[in-house]
Amino acid sequence: MRAYKSVAAGLAVVVLVGCGYLLFGPARGAREDINTQKHLVASQLRTVQQQLRLQARQLQVAEQQLAVARETQRIAAETLAVVRRTDAKATVLVELGQRLAALAATIEHLAEQTERHAASIDRKTGPPPPAP
Repeated sequence: MRAYKSVAAGLAVVVLVGCGYLLFGPARGAREDINTQKHLVASQLRTVQQQLRLQARQLQVAEQQLAVARETQRIAAETLAVVRRTDAKATVLVELGQRLAALAATIEHLAEQTERHAASIDRKTGPPPPAP
């Protein structure tokens, strides 16, 4: 009986060692996997943080570009208003120039008539007396 107890105790020890290996052996591998994953996750976190910083900078640049675009639009609107006012003034100046040209033509016509009238009077009355 004693032999059976020794064999049973030996088998129990072998079974316990085997069970311990089955339980703790994979756990060691699992711990290694968890440690590897922890390093991978930390690396991914650093990558995501870098991407976040880059996207934040891209957002700043986009906001600056938007501000420049809005300022450019404002300047363009002011320029358009100046051009329209200038166009209106140019139209008035063209009309004024046309009126002045018509007035100059009328004055020229009157001067020609006056010249002809004076020549006609000179023919009828003779040349004017010399100036004193």
